[in-house]
Amino acid sequence: MGEFFYRDPNFEPNEDGNREIISKCCVGPIEVIIYGITKENEYYLDWTFPVNYPGDEELERNYKIISKDEMLGALDFEIEICKKDGNIEMADKYIQAKKIIENYRP
Repeated sequence: MGEFFYRDPNFEPNEDGNREIISKCCVGPIEVIIYGITKENEYYLDWTFPVNYPGDEELERNYKIISKDEMLGALDFEIEICKKDGNIEMADKYIQAKKIIENYRP
């Protein structure tokens, strides 16, 4: 399994109006995981992954609305992974994102 590459949390809306808080991808096998906030201020998980790995190139997409607690749990998970891997800079960015979400009132 390949390594995930992370993008910084972004509270600025993208072209779809969504804010991507956790955004990570892997190229071997292809996998993209995004946790964010929709333009309607709902939390979401958008996960794209291979249907049958290895041997099948077809990708499946799982998109769903999640709770604030699930978003905070995902941030906690990423904070621990980043700390374990020695990526203190990204862990700190996720800690800051978590504080913003904990205090966020749409």
